[in-house]
Amino acid sequence: MISVAAREGVPLGSGSSDELARARARAVRYAAFRATAEAAAPHCRVVKGPSLARHYPQGVLRPVGDLDLVLPDQAELWAAAHALATEHGAEPHELTLVTGPDGRLHVLLTLAWPSPDPLVEQELRVELSTAAFYGDLGALPVRYALPGPQGLADLLSVAEERVERPFHAKDAVDVLMLLAAGELDDTDAVTAALDTLRLAPEGLELAALVHAVAPHPLLDALAGRLRPLAAQERARRAAVPARSEPAGIRARLDAGFPVWGMLLDTCVGRGPADRLELVDGPRSTLVHTPVGSFLLVAGELVDAADHAAALAFLDSGARA
Repeated sequence: MISVAAREGVPLGSGSSDELARARARAVRYAAFRATAEAAAPHCRVVKGPSLARHYPQGVLRPVGDLDLVLPDQAELWAAAHALATEHGAEPHELTLVTGPDGRLHVLLTLAWPSPDPLVEQELRVELSTAAFYGDLGALPVRYALPGPQGLADLLSVAEERVERPFHAKDAVDVLMLLAAGELDDTDAVTAALDTLRLAPEGLELAALVHAVAPHPLLDALAGRLRPLAAQERARRAAVPARSEPAGIRARLDAGFPVWGMLLDTCVGRGPADRLELVDGPRSTLVHTPVGSFLLVAGELVDAADHAAALAFLDSGARA
């Protein structure tokens, strides 16, 4: 909103000027992170973020939260992570592992940098993932492929956000920008993509939200096509029975449940340079990655003794 006001010639005070300057500086840093990741991982694809921002009018700044990058495999993910760590000082922040329906172990790694002004600005984060969409890891499973056209990939990524939170104003503006850029003109392709990636209910809700405040014939046509598909997808999800979650780390991975990594240290060289390596310690399971080692956990509460044992196991120099 501040950038729109500035574009229209509204005089800015010190507070709004500083806010806009921070946002622009943040966008520049993310552009550098993206360039580094793409140089290290040639098949890296960006979704949302700067991909959507390019459709905004000249001088209008899309709010910058984090940078989402989808990689085709572990080798490219770790290449990008290593480049960001060595060239930009990134530190591992969060790690999620889950086995998808395709039988592949998918990796979601978040790298982070401290905020230059933590009282008013969140840290910078880059999310690297070998899967495009994680769903709810239940009735809506992991889906690893992105559609070819970038506009469709961005729309699907916005729709997928609904799995975690309600839609808000920025989502609606993103859709309006895609419409203005002609990215959604082929309603057959948009409908097919949402249906194939099992996001018809979310796509319908998003189209209805935007159409209610900014009516557009393409949105009306899209909603009409999506209604029966959304009903079918809701029924499909409702028919998926609840599953009991196994307790062990390897059992969870085998059953398609996620596990999370608690960072132990950022020492490298314990495992291969292009993939992660699971290691069973005396009390728990660890994972060595090209950017550090993690204790794998199944929930938010971790036994202090397990954490201490994992650190001692690393100190002993033990490997798989």
